[in-house]
Amino acid sequence: MKQEAKWTFMVYMAGDNNLSDAGDTDLQEMMKVGSNQNVNVVVEFDNAGELGTNRYLIQKGSENEPVESLGETDCGDPEVLNDFISWVVDRYPAERYALILWNHGGGWEPTEIDRIARGVRSMNYNSREAGTLTGSQIKKTLFRTSVKEILGKKSSYERAICSDDGSGHSLDTIELGNVLSKTRDTIGKPLDVLGMDACLMSNLEVAYQAAPYVNYIIASEEEEPNQGWPYESVLSILAERPDIDVPEFAIRSVNAYIDYYKKADETGVTQSAFDLSRVKEASKSLGLVGGALIDHMPDAATEIWKAQRKSIKFFRGTLWDINHFLKELSAISSSNEVKDAAMQAQAAFMAGPDNFVIAESHFGSWFDQCCGASIYFMPPPGNISEYYKELDFAKEVNNWPLMLQKYHESP
Repeated sequence: MKQEAKWTFMVYMAGDNNLSDAGDTDLQEMMKVGSNQNVNVVVEFDNAGELGTNRYLIQKGSENEPVESLGETDCGDPEVLNDFISWVVDRYPAERYALILWNHGGGWEPTEIDRIARGVRSMNYNSREAGTLTGSQIKKTLFRTSVKEILGKKSSYERAICSDDGSGHSLDTIELGNVLSKTRDTIGKPLDVLGMDACLMSNLEVAYQAAPYVNYIIASEEEEPNQGWPYESVLSILAERPDIDVPEFAIRSVNAYIDYYKKADETGVTQSAFDLSRVKEASKSLGLVGGALIDHMPDAATEIWKAQRKSIKFFRGTLWDINHFLKELSAISSSNEVKDAAMQAQAAFMAGPDNFVIAESHFGSWFDQCCGASIYFMPPPGNISEYYKELDFAKEVNNWPLMLQKYHESP
């Protein structure tokens, strides 16, 4: 039986796109720390060009040869990710596992969208549509299967609606849940840490979907800078203290991320860590807010909109900071029921070591009111994503999507 390390830190780098150079930079960062007898740092990097996909056990030093070369793979295929995780768990067993999904949010290029559209024989597709789609939420999708489903719609109108799928990319959220379910089965227990080196993923719906399969999530509420995670700083935490508790590692990783960008004087950055054992409790409090608002429709619709206008939003107004919205709502609402529910939910989403949000940090005054968690909150007259109802959050905390629907229906 292979000897267990304390940690295995897996990084799945979906870099067969315009992010390839950033991936090379991150590999160099990881090599400044590398693996040791207590920590395995394992990477699968799908590089652009002729290099194809390589797997590495990262060692300290300036050069690392691949442990395995796979040739050309589709890094957007969830099964490729599942295969990587199975391979890692078999070869590099550990007491604790972290999985980092790497895609800095640079998105799909028009040529990639054209190629996928041809592959799925997208109906009524015009190559000029690629420019529109790559300027929309579709560019943020992690998995190619999600893009294929969007491009499989019959008309450009349907595809335009689907590309604005919100909620941390709801198609991807469902696909991500499927991957994490298999990961739990492979490891034999929930994944200790899911790190999202990607944009806009510090999202309640994503956390809810992942909760049965993951203990802690580290992610950003805002879009990430191009440099993404500071891997030297994060890996140094494990190298120096391989026995570190999982929540402490998550909290210190959040602080390391923000400290890195403070030193670089790059504002507009956010990072959070969630304890997913508390996501249902926190979500229930938000459902009570939704129920109170439903009871006071249509008058409440005006107050919702006023609160949204004052609240911090992300990615073209599809995602909103939960606590800032609740704070503004409790100040504006004429209903004591709504005020009380909003204030109780605020307490549930405050950052603290014993709460759902165990750590939140940011650099930039715009984010001073952030709690670290966002929610899909498309205001009218925008279209509510047709995929939203498929999420576990929407199915189980049904007062929130029902409130959203009634908000859109109000005169």
